[in-house]
Amino acid sequence: MLTNRTPRSEYEHRWTRAQALAKAQGVEALVVWGKGGGPVDTANDLIYLANYSPVFPYCPDLSGNWSGLSHAAVIIPVTGEPVLITDTAVVRTDVIAVQDVRPAAGFVPDMVVQTLQKMGLGQARIGLVAGPWLVAGIYRRLLEVGRDLEFVDLDKAIESLRTHKSAFEFELLRESAEVGNRAMEAMMKAAAIPGNTEADAVAAAYDVAIRRGAAMIDAACASGPHTAFYAYGMAPQWTTRPLAAGDIFHCDMYGAATEGYTWDFSRSVVTGGRWTREQKEVYDGAIAAIEAGVAACRPGITAAGLYTTVLDVLTARDIFCGYPLHGHSYGIGWESPWLVPSNETRIEAGMAIAIECMAGREDVGFVKFEHNVLVHEHHTELLSTCPARV
Repeated sequence: MLTNRTPRSEYEHRWTRAQALAKAQGVEALVVWGKGGGPVDTANDLIYLANYSPVFPYCPDLSGNWSGLSHAAVIIPVTGEPVLITDTAVVRTDVIAVQDVRPAAGFVPDMVVQTLQKMGLGQARIGLVAGPWLVAGIYRRLLEVGRDLEFVDLDKAIESLRTHKSAFEFELLRESAEVGNRAMEAMMKAAAIPGNTEADAVAAAYDVAIRRGAAMIDAACASGPHTAFYAYGMAPQWTTRPLAAGDIFHCDMYGAATEGYTWDFSRSVVTGGRWTREQKEVYDGAIAAIEAGVAACRPGITAAGLYTTVLDVLTARDIFCGYPLHGHSYGIGWESPWLVPSNETRIEAGMAIAIECMAGREDVGFVKFEHNVLVHEHHTELLSTCPARV
């Protein structure tokens, strides 16, 4: 849950870093967008800068009535205080970090431009941090009403700041992981009982997490004959399929429990608890691969190096890799660096990294396993301490 627990000094430090980034990019302000509706990963930059997430789910623009409903934007000028533009006048001022909050009366792009004009930036070069949240219709209106502005694409600007975390953020990630550990263990125990469904397993996890104030984002499940799928259900990502003794069940579960900060764990279960020799070989291989990645996750190694570390263990055990990445940074949502073959970004102290794999053999089935770690100068701290098996 978003509360007023994060000290203002944290936000001031973030604003200062954002202003320095804007200056380095030669823009006079950043306009940072986000979308609400519940999952914090669609509002991650807004939460990071303002501790705000819009309350409405996505609503298409309705000509003459609204534009940008369910969206909000933070304006960060290179000098001065930030301004938050909201889609509604009824907001939690006791929680929001930004003091200057301006409701848009239904037209968020218009209010953004009007605010820039009042700040003396009506014809300025503006860094636009839209991410995947600024849909085409709203973007077109922004360009129309802001025709005198020069927008510069800086989509990854705030994400680049979020990748390097403070000691306070590390503490929030630890607390969120504690909820994730309990939720994942509850899911595993439910999935181990023959006759329970995938949905029963997810419900057991969600019951634990939601009662602790978590915003659940996803539980990507597959089981039985469908384990080659990352998620067989699609929407939702689980099904009501009953689990039979001997079925592999796997889940990649993702949620936020503390001030928008997330966990991202994967585990696998054999329903009934009796692993065949072949199933055990596959899961042992996945665990060994991720543990090798955790051991190698130190300042200086590249994202590609971590990817290769995990892949080499799977290859040596003749286990097929189920998808072409082995993790990513995480915090308020997923972030770069992504652990893929071509990424030479170096891991640094202050990063939080999720290291994962989906692996298997066609004649046996596929499993998932994932750890979350905090990277310190001289060691790596493991957060995903829920058991590998139940």
